[in-house]
Amino acid sequence: MKSLKLISFIIALLVSLSTFSQKGEKFKLSDKLREISGLELLNDSTFVALNDGGNKAELFLLNLKGKIIKKIEVEGVSNKDWEDLASDKKYIYISDLGNNLNSRKKLAIYKVKKSDLLKKKSVNASKISLKYKDQKDFPPKEKKRFYDCEAIAVYNDSIWIFTKNRSKPSTGTTRVYKCPKKPGKYTLKKDHEVYIGKGGFWKDVITAADIYKDKFYLMTYNRLIIMTLKNGHLIKEKTVPFGLLTQKESLVVKSANEIYIADEVQKILGGGKLYKINPNK
Repeated sequence: MKSLKLISFIIALLVSLSTFSQKGEKFKLSDKLREISGLELLNDSTFVALNDGGNKAELFLLNLKGKIIKKIEVEGVSNKDWEDLASDKKYIYISDLGNNLNSRKKLAIYKVKKSDLLKKKSVNASKISLKYKDQKDFPPKEKKRFYDCEAIAVYNDSIWIFTKNRSKPSTGTTRVYKCPKKPGKYTLKKDHEVYIGKGGFWKDVITAADIYKDKFYLMTYNRLIIMTLKNGHLIKEKTVPFGLLTQKESLVVKSANEIYIADEVQKILGGGKLYKINPNK
């Protein structure tokens, strides 16, 4: 298994060498964020960030150049597999939906007040528990492994969940589920699917999402896909390729011309940086 992963990384690296370097500004992140997997705006000058599964249940406040301003403990919860952040006007939503093996039965999204993050060193979170109605086996057979998730975003009154497709052979889609923002227990029915491509793990799985002014921004390791919602389904509007292929799992859209992306540190591909890009250049 490890040798296969190494081969995948080498192939990804060779692909990246055939392209240009990432455009825009970049900033080195602290070693405390080596496994950064979620990024969101707290206000116009401050990000919230998190590390993924196996790390402490804590959030980091950063300035727009990625420097850590503050660390905040989230009390009473564990970081089973935190993978993304989303927000509305009053709350930050922490996605504990990472599910690499598709074997987890207890999935959650934690809801934290933005005002608490600014004032306190430790915060309480309310819990949204969920499961997928169409998942019957834990884990399912490889051809039905649709239930990992690294990407959520808030749109109107719902949290949109975009799954990371681990099916073999890949169907090339991300499944979309909608979850209420109110704490409670929910069984989610699949809303629809969006075709991304059958290019495999390093090309066509969704690793982050954000929404800005009714535009949906979905990210893979190698590109940003901008979509619009028409008749209840997402339609591709524009694709922005990344020149540098790294383990990008964090995305936030500050404006149509100002997007921030962060990547985890990976031995072969590098990473550990915050990128500021303009998708319209």
